[in-house]
Amino acid sequence: MPFGTKQGAAKKSDFTRRFLVVCALGLFGAAAAVGMVSQNPQAEAAPTVRHITESLALPDTFAVPATAAHDEQLFVREERIQRGDSVASMLSRLNVSDAALQRFLVQEPAARSIYQLYPGRAVQVATDASGELRWLRYVHTPGTENDGQVVQQLLEVLRTPEGGFQASEQQIPAERQVKVAMGTIRSSLFGATDAAGVPYDVARQMIDILASDIDFFRDLRTGDQFRVVYESFTSNGMTARSGRVLALEFVNDGKPYQAVWFDPDTAGESGAYYALDGSSRRRAFLRVPLEFTRVSSGFGMRRHPVLGKYRGHKGVDYAAPTGTPIHTTADGVVAFAGVQRGYGNVVIVEHHGNYSTLYGHMKGFASGIKKGQKVAQGQVIGYVGSTGMATGPHLHYEFRIAGTQVDPQSTDLPIARSLEGKSLAKFREYVATYRNQLEMLAQLQKAQDGIADAEDAVAVARAES
Repeated sequence: MPFGTKQGAAKKSDFTRRFLVVCALGLFGAAAAVGMVSQNPQAEAAPTVRHITESLALPDTFAVPATAAHDEQLFVREERIQRGDSVASMLSRLNVSDAALQRFLVQEPAARSIYQLYPGRAVQVATDASGELRWLRYVHTPGTENDGQVVQQLLEVLRTPEGGFQASEQQIPAERQVKVAMGTIRSSLFGATDAAGVPYDVARQMIDILASDIDFFRDLRTGDQFRVVYESFTSNGMTARSGRVLALEFVNDGKPYQAVWFDPDTAGESGAYYALDGSSRRRAFLRVPLEFTRVSSGFGMRRHPVLGKYRGHKGVDYAAPTGTPIHTTADGVVAFAGVQRGYGNVVIVEHHGNYSTLYGHMKGFASGIKKGQKVAQGQVIGYVGSTGMATGPHLHYEFRIAGTQVDPQSTDLPIARSLEGKSLAKFREYVATYRNQLEMLAQLQKAQDGIADAEDAVAVARAES
């Protein structure tokens, strides 16, 4: 229905907003275990500095040390480290003036992590009613893995019963949460993920998961959309780190690509990403051997930049800064690593069947890359350079079938084995929840886009009135 007046546009806006609310309720009702990630790009940023001067009941993860009486009133303060901070300036902002503590921090080897102050990370102190420091905690590593568990590492300094201090490193288990987010490409993928509050590590995973199907540096279109479900780990109310992408849908030029992480927990199998029908999301070959790049010369006829003659270009050139890591696009064995005529420093990898790949003009080779060495898909085998017949830093990449070069951008790449039998049946049951979540997110995104269209219509109507 056309909207030629303010009233019509307002009605459409009201309708779409009501539809958005309905979709949101449906999403949370069908996926109660999923927490909606904030669409505020500042949601993942460090909180502003805050001063707490009231008596607090500490959470279990930051329990009052045994050296403090159970009925003792403690006053807790927290500050975020600022760029240029020193230990002295940090303690001053925390209203801690204790010469003995500063001497202890300087002299005690167990407290050395306090001198690696990372902007944005937290320092907490607790003082008693007389203002005497009882403990100090510095969260220097918000999230790391230890024996498969995500933990937060911190320095803890306690006042001893004798009036001195003792320092120790502590680990606090992080709490696992599941978040969802969605976004629309306006300028770039990372611009859209930032706007949706998606952590950088999650955005990188999205690229890796669909790298065999989408060239994120050439194929993206304005209006492409993504929906993602991912893990997030928090400790003491703060984000420790992001985890694995659990489900993903990316619509590129109108074509949807879905992926779900699934571990059948069966002997001989391991977790991997699969499409919603159980087919493997991991192709035997990646589409692109570099992360951040652009195609500077495609497959086919061209004028040679050095020789100046028209001749067939039997590969694809990817322009990238010198030293950019080069990844092998599939599992295989190094057949050649050395210097070869116009290729300069080159690596040739033989893969299963009749497939092989070539990587030319390298600055140098990665450690251990030599003839006969086994390599895994995505492994760094060398670095972008301009050796051989090259006018600037780039990678010359060839994809060969039975020794004949073919265009890697248009050839259908072989895919890895898909699920079958009991594993497929188990997957179909497991994937139902993620299928519903992605569908709900798609409805929510459609409603959100409808609101944006209605608001545009209102702006146009106002301009015309």
